[in-house]
Amino acid sequence: MRFFPLLTALLLTAACATPPRPVGAPSRVVVVGASTVPRPAPRGVVADVFGGEEPRDVVAREAAEALRARGFSVLGVETVVGQAPTVEEAARLARERQADATVVLVLTRLDLSALQPLGQVEVALESRMVGPTGQVWTSQERRTATAERLYQSRTNWRSHVRQAVIQSVRELP
Repeated sequence: MRFFPLLTALLLTAACATPPRPVGAPSRVVVVGASTVPRPAPRGVVADVFGGEEPRDVVAREAAEALRARGFSVLGVETVVGQAPTVEEAARLARERQADATVVLVLTRLDLSALQPLGQVEVALESRMVGPTGQVWTSQERRTATAERLYQSRTNWRSHVRQAVIQSVRELP
């Protein structure tokens, strides 16, 4: 009888865990964050004084954190102004850092029109994983309408970008 609760807890933990990456999937990555979206207007006293944060910085930082949580070894984090690097540039970056792949995330849309009234933001992200030889392992565009219930998320777009980045990283091999 004592083993039943322990066995149940172990089975539930195993079922809820992050799915393992396939054999041969990259484990050492470089993260590149980019954004074609301009910086949203700052909100709040601190943001007014110090200025707002660039979306590309948020994308890069949150992607690195989400990749680490999935068990990847992040060898470097870079941000790019404007368009995402080409496949050749991403492959060169992976070779320079001696990584298995470069993960490129580009924020292409950030619609804040429903942030205040509904706590919703529409986010579009392009993600790409490129190997050091130029092989593209995955490339996709993801559109999500994120919704948060907390008060802070009704005034802060970063939590919505974080949620979209985490969803994109979960789909990587």
